Amino acid sequence: MLGVDLLLLVLGGALVVGAATLVGAKLERRAAIRRRRLQGQHNAEQEKLRLEERCAECGESVDPNQDVWDLGRWWHRKCYREVVR
Repeated sequence: MLGVDLLLLVLGGALVVGAATLVGAKLERRAAIRRRRLQGQHNAEQEKLRLEERCAECGESVDPNQDVWDLGRWWHRKCYREVVR
């Protein structure tokens, strides 16, 4: 009888460990999917910012420290002067 009790105890413990492993694996998969989705959103925001830093006239990249922000868009100083004339 003692042998049967020990066997049931060991099998019950193994079942609990197996269930915990399955639940942990499923949660880890969900966490990985969420991390990839959030990273994709972050990358999309960075790309949008990078694309917005283009001259409205010529389309080349601008230097925010030197160029002009007007009318909700970036302009090279030279392009801005030509358009304003």
